[in-house]
Amino acid sequence: MKRMPRVKEVMTAFPFSIAESATMAQAKAMMKEHRVGHLPVKFADGTLGVLSKSELQRTELPGHTHTDFDELNVADLCPSECYIVDLQTSLIEVLDYMSETHSDCVLVTRHDKLAGVFTASDACHAYSEALKDEFFPGGGDSVA
Repeated sequence: MKRMPRVKEVMTAFPFSIAESATMAQAKAMMKEHRVGHLPVKFADGTLGVLSKSELQRTELPGHTHTDFDELNVADLCPSECYIVDLQTSLIEVLDYMSETHSDCVLVTRHDKLAGVFTASDACHAYSEALKDEFFPGGGDSVA
């Protein structure tokens, strides 16, 4: 009998994170340098948030209420709520939540400390691997 995978098995462990006081320019540079689309945000009170590349891009669109990108800091844009789960959370629970809420990122904690991030890209990779295991046992991954 197969065992249900946990989010810890498919998440990106030890993600890069940024402080709420960092500038948006610093966040943008960090995302570009590390080629990531989500940055966990650590707030001074210990709470966590997540800043996405799409949120950064929206601030640069014409008509955005903030006209000077360099004056913004991460706390100005970071959503105050994000979905946070424990390492042992069932992958099905996480995927169901992401699907139902159209979320593209979940933060993963261990003993209330940031341990990883699980994104839609991680979900696609895990699903691809599961399909390969199912349809190409023994390591073949060619699509006919």
